[in-house]
Amino acid sequence: MAVGQIRQATALVRAALRMAEPDRVSTATATEMASLLGALERLSAAAAVRYAQHSGKDAPGLLATVAGTARGAARKRLGLAAQLDAVPACHDAFANGELSIDQAAAIAPVAAVSPQHAGDLVRVARTSSVKELRAEAARTMQQALGEQDALERARRLHARRYCRTSITDGGGVRLDALFAPLDGAAVLAALGRETDVIWKRFADAGHLESQERCRADALVLLLSGGTRPPTASSGSAARGGQPAPGHQHAGTPVGAPEARRGAVSADVLVRVDAAALVRGEVRDGECCEIAGIGPVPVEHARQLIGDCFFTLLVQDGVDIRTVTSTTRTVPTRVVKALLLRDLSCVVPGCGATEHLEIDHWRIDFARGGPTQLDNLCRLCTLHHRMKTRTGWRLTGGPGRWRWLPPRRAGPGRRVG
Repeated sequence: MAVGQIRQATALVRAALRMAEPDRVSTATATEMASLLGALERLSAAAAVRYAQHSGKDAPGLLATVAGTARGAARKRLGLAAQLDAVPACHDAFANGELSIDQAAAIAPVAAVSPQHAGDLVRVARTSSVKELRAEAARTMQQALGEQDALERARRLHARRYCRTSITDGGGVRLDALFAPLDGAAVLAALGRETDVIWKRFADAGHLESQERCRADALVLLLSGGTRPPTASSGSAARGGQPAPGHQHAGTPVGAPEARRGAVSADVLVRVDAAALVRGEVRDGECCEIAGIGPVPVEHARQLIGDCFFTLLVQDGVDIRTVTSTTRTVPTRVVKALLLRDLSCVVPGCGATEHLEIDHWRIDFARGGPTQLDNLCRLCTLHHRMKTRTGWRLTGGPGRWRWLPPRRAGPGRRVG
């Protein structure tokens, strides 16, 4: 009976998709179809794993075949399901299609180590991006395993550090590296700042360039001491023979005023609770983490005090909310607090972390909105444009963000 129903449902879905090609439906219908099919995908993926578990001794082989994935990936999915089975709330959420495979992968390790906290992560998954869920799962693991485990994991990562190079068949050079959190944060901060400079130069020149290519240019500039050899840019011919932004001739100092600002001074932001800093370990509700990286041992945070390369934000130290400005310029302390609070675009489900813009979200600056932390947030370029130009709205505040469509006054009229 069940097999026949699934066959019939599959045929109905295929028929519905044939009748509603994406380029023939309205925007609203396309949005709803994507939402429904996403829910169906989560349900189907979880069901395939669960039935494969009971299919016999070669469950990985069956799942790899039906899911169109590698055997290793199939084995990993089966392992995730087994870990979630130990926590009823997690098992039910996965079986009902509330959790995707990626969300299950973030929660499963917590379910194995701290089952009492895994259910909380299911609730986080309902309103957060996968990146935000992983960050919260990492904090939970740090609290569950303790400071000594965090130190030991950091030592193991440092012992495994490497930077490998290879030459591709076409003559290109490939890099692959692994760092412990502190070293990795320093590298990413310097690379990220240089990448933003190059990306902005492309944008100012009217060219769209991918983040990956800008990051590659940034790495060359950082490692070559601010100069680079001439490069045949693939876009040069299309731009009338003019060199693309970020491509200088040999010997041209990239740090020159006409090219870019001076040497990059990376600033790594570390957030830690004062109580944890004094105590030497984090407890429930506390954190010690590097922005964009994740939790680090409290001992490492202590060692960073006074290091000019790192900024330590002690959460109940200076009351950031009292720092206000009468101009659009955001005070440095507020900027750093904002970077740590809003690690990604605050619009629920977005998760973008690159090229974020600061917005006066509650009261616009033009209407007298203060330049202080509780009136500021970070948005990606798309959502900032939607809010500024088309009337989309943010409400709720940190931890409770809601993204609402423009208000309408009568048919076809938009207000706000």
